Amino acid sequence: MKPDNYTLRMLRAQSHQLTHEVNAIPEDMAMWKPAENEWSAWECMLHIAMAERHVFLLRIKRIVEEDNPQLVIFDEAEQMKQQATSKVTIQQLLADFVDARAQEVALLENADWSRVGQHPMRGAISAQWLAEYTIGHTWEHLSQMMRVRFNKTAPMKK
Repeated sequence: MKPDNYTLRMLRAQSHQLTHEVNAIPEDMAMWKPAENEWSAWECMLHIAMAERHVFLLRIKRIVEEDNPQLVIFDEAEQMKQQATSKVTIQQLLADFVDARAQEVALLENADWSRVGQHPMRGAISAQWLAEYTIGHTWEHLSQMMRVRFNKTAPMKK
């Protein structure tokens, strides 16, 4: 199956959309949480960057380069906990996301999108399914970051 040009355009566009959103967040607001159990913009960006680098890029690479690879589960909760006190800035997280996304797009541009890998919980997943899922995941957390930024009535917490 040939690459889907629309999906590739969306993957590329999200790097620009995310860059625009991160640049719109005042530096002193990046760690602010709208509620105790909700993520700050920095935590959203950490999650997106980790997922892009350690989940989506690795899975796409394995599906494209290996025959029916066994894909592994990424312990996101543990990684988020380990990174909670990280001094990495939201801009550095964004740069990591943009780099990982560019690598994904480069892999997908000439790939057979019908190639599959075996996910331990979902079963067979194709390169196409993973590319589309990646878009949805980024949109979900991009909109979450926007809601944090738009919430102007709550006091700032650091």
